[in-house]
Amino acid sequence: VKDGLLSRKHGSGTFVMKPVSRLQQPLSRLTSFSEDMARRGYVTRSEWLARGLFHPSSNEMMMLGLKVDMMVARLERLRIANELPLAIERASLASDILPDPAAVGTSLYAELHRSGNRPVRAVQRISACNVSREDAALLAVPEGSAGLAIERISYLESGRVVELTRSLYRGDAYDFVAEMTLTDG
Repeated sequence: VKDGLLSRKHGSGTFVMKPVSRLQQPLSRLTSFSEDMARRGYVTRSEWLARGLFHPSSNEMMMLGLKVDMMVARLERLRIANELPLAIERASLASDILPDPAAVGTSLYAELHRSGNRPVRAVQRISACNVSREDAALLAVPEGSAGLAIERISYLESGRVVELTRSLYRGDAYDFVAEMTLTDG
């Protein structure tokens, strides 16, 4: 059970866990979760954990370049593909970019495209982590499982930061792939 090979359900018994198919995610394209999964033929959905307009944290103010009197739109959701919870996304955007967080349906990037605020580039940082008890329950993995913590800062063509997203992906389901070339020099 501790290694994630078995699961116990009170009153039902102990069951062998089905292995998770690993997804390869290229790091060379800026795509949304919805776009990436649709390209693979997966059926996706989200469970909203929280969304609304809030007073920004000092980190959000700095990262998004917000003034003291501005609000921040926060979106927190569980991302599911073919009924398997794969990721928890926590996005922050300036309220002038996303004035109505409830307008976001399946894809944040689709809503940003509709409003003329879709990012054109991003910087992404990926690090290993152990999944907390709360996040493990959402992702249906054992507490302490390997996870991939991803921080993405996305930019408009003007250079303005449009989005700060902190995501947690299941470590047993994702391989991030980067193509590299050797240059003379």
